[in-house]
Amino acid sequence: MIGSRLWLFQRISSLFLLVYIIYIALFFVNNNNISYFDWTLFFLSFETRVLTSIFFIIVLVHGFIGLWTVGTDYLTPRTLGLYSSFANIADSLRKIYQAFFVLLGLFCSISIIYLIWS
Repeated sequence: MIGSRLWLFQRISSLFLLVYIIYIALFFVNNNNISYFDWTLFFLSFETRVLTSIFFIIVLVHGFIGLWTVGTDYLTPRTLGLYSSFANIADSLRKIYQAFFVLLGLFCSISIIYLIWS
């Protein structure tokens, strides 16, 4: 992975997350007495479903980039060399760490997409 592209993606994705939060906040500001009917109409609208799906996918990718950075920075033979037994398995630990978060991300994304669109 290219660090400068990841850094740029995280900054741009943060802006989208902010825009989505403003979008939701504007719904609350523009509607004084929100009923269950208003709430469901808002969240069942096509635009909100699409934006919410994109929001959660970006949150997962944003989090994965951060976790990938932590894994590649701290789960190395050099950083785990302090604990001699861990230095030998640092690469394996990093791969297990990354695989765990990839599987967790896939599970979360499938669950979220199912919940939003069902």
